[in-house]
Amino acid sequence: MRKYLETFKLTLSGVLTIFVALLLMGCANQVSAAPEKSRLSILYVGSDPNKPLSDRDRRLTAFPERVVELRKSRSLDFEQFLKEHFEKVSVVYGDTFKEGMSASYDVTIIDAYLPAIVEKGGMVVDSETGEQTYVQPKYLTEQYNAAMVMIGEPSAFIGEGRQLKIDHLCLCLDAHAHSMKLNHPIFNVPYKVEINYEERETPGNYKARYTGRHLGDTMPMWRMQIEGYEDGKGFPVGLVSTGYGFDNGIDAEWISSGTCIKGVEAMAIGRHANFLHWGFAGAPRYMTESAKLAFINSIHYIASFKGAKQVTRKIKGVRLKGYNIESQWMVSDQGAAAWLAYIDEARIESVQRKAEIQAKKEAGEPLTDQETRLLELPDQPKETRAWTIQYESDHLKEKFGQNWAAYEKYYAENMDYFYPSADQWHEKDLDEDAKSLGIAVGNLGLLEAAVGMLVKGEQVDMANRILNRYTNESFQSATEWSAWLKANYERLYFSEGDGYKFIVLPEG
Repeated sequence: MRKYLETFKLTLSGVLTIFVALLLMGCANQVSAAPEKSRLSILYVGSDPNKPLSDRDRRLTAFPERVVELRKSRSLDFEQFLKEHFEKVSVVYGDTFKEGMSASYDVTIIDAYLPAIVEKGGMVVDSETGEQTYVQPKYLTEQYNAAMVMIGEPSAFIGEGRQLKIDHLCLCLDAHAHSMKLNHPIFNVPYKVEINYEERETPGNYKARYTGRHLGDTMPMWRMQIEGYEDGKGFPVGLVSTGYGFDNGIDAEWISSGTCIKGVEAMAIGRHANFLHWGFAGAPRYMTESAKLAFINSIHYIASFKGAKQVTRKIKGVRLKGYNIESQWMVSDQGAAAWLAYIDEARIESVQRKAEIQAKKEAGEPLTDQETRLLELPDQPKETRAWTIQYESDHLKEKFGQNWAAYEKYYAENMDYFYPSADQWHEKDLDEDAKSLGIAVGNLGLLEAAVGMLVKGEQVDMANRILNRYTNESFQSATEWSAWLKANYERLYFSEGDGYKFIVLPEG
């Protein structure tokens, strides 16, 4: 497997090397001189400036007038900006976009909410049984393989519909990027992007998490937009996706994070197959000059993935190992203290914000819908350590109560043997079979042991459970399992997002 992955990564590296070389040959001196327009053809899918705000739009903002103002200029702003860099740019609005349009262009840019291509989505209730089933809304078919840049929140709707790693972790991305992979092409070709760092306060939620436990009080950040939603003036909010396990060296790459409330590893810019997520929500007139260049580079970069096939998936509701690690941290003494300090700071800020809104109301000033809702919310009490186990399963809370050390010990002893629950979203089960063998979930040796048991006729039930749990195959005999494992051994890849399955990577 290691040998195959190394070959796979070298192949990808070769593609990127050729991509960079071609761009450098065709774009020499573009930064210092007036750049020639690229021959790449671009389809920009934007928002209709005359479309009224939806109920959801109004719920998400305290400044509806500003949202309307920004919408009116956004599509034209992008069109003018793109035409400065590309010879062919066409514009359509989201409601009229059909995926077949992309066939005539090198890159499609999605900057609007697309209409769903399935009749129903979300939680669907059976009218006869009352049973609830989640139906994933879809916005593009599985056959769509054109190169695409997706901006802000629409990116996640498309991503989840296609089971991309680009998911809807949080609509909370502000104006700065950080932790960028500066050797990545989007920071280097065709434009060399000059990153001017600002030393800014580290978001409190970063330091509360395991992944940010060693961060200092400040960290270097790169301003992407001249304004962000946290400025409190109704600016669009960007979107981050789950960062755990995003980079896989196969068909997905994590490129940058950005200031948000979901941790230092959250993904603000990244690629999965032929889709590139640009999480920052600012239109060109609000981008910094360096961010504009990175955005143009991103278009050039994703163009080389036109026709790329998606290999791995991220199934909605699958609990990734990163969350289990964070759960262990939260129940530890150090982690609990960090989290409680952070949420108490947030509680105090909420009290202060409500006082400001109340004063505004008493002064006879009109309140926005969002301010009215905030004022109606009850004050939150100061939390105790019991807050840190609120998401633990009922059976663990019944077993351990408030014995904090017992929770931490449970995670430490079983971390290598968790797998996603088949019955509940974002929950985990303990694989007693793997634990009894002492082989970690995700270790190819687990499949080898299971097949070996079948061949010997030993612990057959356990062997079948393991093979059915961690593969997508359904062979009935030891001979078939043994032949499959031998034939695909070097191409087996353990994918958490696919439901903790060993998938067979394509040949090539």
